[in-house]
Amino acid sequence: MAFRQSMGNAVEAPSYLKEMLFSQTNLNATLGAAALAGVLSFPFGLVGALVVGIAYVAGETIAAMYIPSSPTFRVGVERRLKAQQRQEVVDDLTNEIARRDRTKDVNWDVLGHMRERIAFLREIGQNRNIALTEADIDRLEDSCVDYLGLWLSHLSMEEREHAVDDGAVSRRLADIEQRLAKQPGAERASLEKARADLQEVLKRHERLGSRKAAVEAALVSIPDAVEEIYHMVITAPTSGSQTDRLQDAINRLHIEETLESTVNDELGDTLQRAPLRAVAQGQ
Repeated sequence: MAFRQSMGNAVEAPSYLKEMLFSQTNLNATLGAAALAGVLSFPFGLVGALVVGIAYVAGETIAAMYIPSSPTFRVGVERRLKAQQRQEVVDDLTNEIARRDRTKDVNWDVLGHMRERIAFLREIGQNRNIALTEADIDRLEDSCVDYLGLWLSHLSMEEREHAVDDGAVSRRLADIEQRLAKQPGAERASLEKARADLQEVLKRHERLGSRKAAVEAALVSIPDAVEEIYHMVITAPTSGSQTDRLQDAINRLHIEETLESTVNDELGDTLQRAPLRAVAQGQ
């Protein structure tokens, strides 16, 4: 979704060597080597500790030559960073929505239900073969972020609707028109500027209705697509007969460019985080 791009610049590619060195497995190996060196230093003195140290350094050197370039290791790193970035964006969006006192909104229940369905699909996908790829599951995860972004955009639109009184603006515009009819040419510039500004306010407010309707439709469409995917998978998890229908449902999770632009306009600079577009593409 385009609003993801407005949250910041693309995240730099990770250092796979750094990821290996600071991985929990490597840290555990380091602690284990240190403990072993301490134990062997009692019966063998410094020689025992040096032997362990040399073996540890040799092992780390060999690992650094092969593990960071391993496709399996890189996929694991990218998947973890992707999930981390996604969660950061989710936290920001959630905090912004909660700040608007929407703690009892029914959308929280809808979002929770979506997450339960997606978590179940990811779990069964890890245990058996299903008609969803890892990229499909990631897209489902991203749909929760899309849902939150659309929801926040909708709240922003509602705030703008309440902030503008069309009747008051129209009355003010009519007053300016009357004054323009009587105003000499030398003093018309400021009134014409005011008229143009008010006319633009009315036009934007008029467009807001159709944009809001598009966002509301997407807020219904995304959970419905997730539910359809869930039922198709659990009904025939490995069947290829529903491949086209399944792909259609996944495609429905993608938001059109015009709607993306609407969300971008409404969210503006509310959030400044790493773009989830980069997350979705594994950058």
